[in-house]
Amino acid sequence: MSSKLEECPTGIPGFDEVTGGGFYKGQLVLVAGNAGSGKTTFAAKFVYEGARSYGDPGLFISSGESREEFYAYMKRLGMDFEEIEGRGLFRYVAFPTPTSTDFLMRLSKELVSEAMELKARRVVVDSITPFLTLSPPMEVRAVLHNALKTIARTLGTTMMLTVEVPQGESRIGAEVEEFACDALIRLTLTVPAAGAPRRVMEVLKLRGRPLGRVVYDYEIGAPFGIRVLPTGIVEELESRVCRYERLSTGIEGLDKMLGGGLIRGTITLVQGPPGSGKTLIALSIAAKSAEDGVRTLYISFEEPKQQLMETLDFMGYDVKRFKDFLRLHSVSPRAVTARGAYDVVEALLSYGGDVELLVVDGVTAMRREFGEEFVTVMRDLAFTAKKRGLSLVVTMLPQPTMLSTIADTLISLRIREEDGLLRREVCVMKMRMSAPEPRYREMRIVDSRLVIS
Repeated sequence: MSSKLEECPTGIPGFDEVTGGGFYKGQLVLVAGNAGSGKTTFAAKFVYEGARSYGDPGLFISSGESREEFYAYMKRLGMDFEEIEGRGLFRYVAFPTPTSTDFLMRLSKELVSEAMELKARRVVVDSITPFLTLSPPMEVRAVLHNALKTIARTLGTTMMLTVEVPQGESRIGAEVEEFACDALIRLTLTVPAAGAPRRVMEVLKLRGRPLGRVVYDYEIGAPFGIRVLPTGIVEELESRVCRYERLSTGIEGLDKMLGGGLIRGTITLVQGPPGSGKTLIALSIAAKSAEDGVRTLYISFEEPKQQLMETLDFMGYDVKRFKDFLRLHSVSPRAVTARGAYDVVEALLSYGGDVELLVVDGVTAMRREFGEEFVTVMRDLAFTAKKRGLSLVVTMLPQPTMLSTIADTLISLRIREEDGLLRREVCVMKMRMSAPEPRYREMRIVDSRLVIS
């Protein structure tokens, strides 16, 4: 092998950027993680992009899945292994759980033979955890490492091993491999009591490259498979917002106060006391958007679906005319946990797809039920909206909350008594990328529609 280090980019979106280029050819990489963290997906993407993008033949040795299961799952994530296999750039070898050192010896010989025949430039063993349970442990490691070294020396192959980290433990438990490897990546999946699951990647070791920041969020999904989210991801997502694309609220006076309507891709918070018209505004925004062909999902945590339908009918909207663009759902916070509430929203967003506007009405009911966990749910909901490029409208009582800080637009409602009459009033308190006039205006119902004067 040449003494000069040759680049071995992974092709994993975000990873090569945050590491300054990925790995180097001929290195031994250890990917550790707890169950569900995405070790197999990370390794699969490494091999897949090696073949597809860089022409590197890849060999994947698996102890966990059959070839059919692996191919089917990865295809759902956007990786067509049958295609690169057909081009002679990939092989998948499934092996049963090893029960003895003799079995490991035979497997190691097969591994070397397959790699040599394919002239593999990238090899994955997923996972080495079953080997670590065999005795004597040092002999087992010696057999495995000798096979890997033979391949690496002969072909200049980059080797990737995955290892399971027991749930709840921080220690990886593969001490020799940790010491011998050139790169050590730890993936962790945490599932909180409230809010979204979080995946975190730690780059603990990377020979040949300086390590700055070592902790990054990442996500798994189609069509990218797996991708690392670099620093400033929220700012990056916000930069996609186009200030010139607007959503009409269906209320002429409010559109005027907003400079033409809500800006697409932003978060709007509608706050006001009971009876001030929060749901009326939310329904008006949803119905008008659906009427304009915007795919809208409306979720209420306070009012039943039938009541929402009756209110829309009262407001003069014929839901049947735009039923393909508006989905109404009612969820009782008492029937779900905080985490369950987020999962319901996530599931409804995924079902049917292509949602452009999400309206969540009555989140104060969630706050009453979930207490401090409410903050986590709303934070993750806001991030989900930004990540998906959705316009998000949330209604709640005027209580101090982090939502008023992260919201792009804040619409404040109040009820004021004048001459013995109660008057509803509305004010646009904040609107990023615009300069609204912070002045309350009267909001009335005229001919079943909201009118602002």
